[in-house]
Amino acid sequence: MYTVIVSSRGQVVIPMEARKRLNIKEGDTLSVHIEEGGRLVIKTGRKERVKKGVVERTAGLLSDMEMTGIEYVEDIRRGSGRRLDELEDRC
Repeated sequence: MYTVIVSSRGQVVIPMEARKRLNIKEGDTLSVHIEEGGRLVIKTGRKERVKKGVVERTAGLLSDMEMTGIEYVEDIRRGSGRRLDELEDRC
């Protein structure tokens, strides 16, 4: 059980250990229910946080580049072709 203090603005801080155990992150929505007998119940809005996929984790990664993503990939392909040609010449 955790004890929290209510601020003058009606705010409470959820203890760090409880946030970690429930995987509560900044911006998460919690629901508050008042049960019979004055019991206050706070629930997370989801069962389990879904891990982001590779596309979602890397979205916007190249947004500050001076070339488009297609140009970037084409440049990589051109560069790898040169290296491949160099390796073939050595053999």
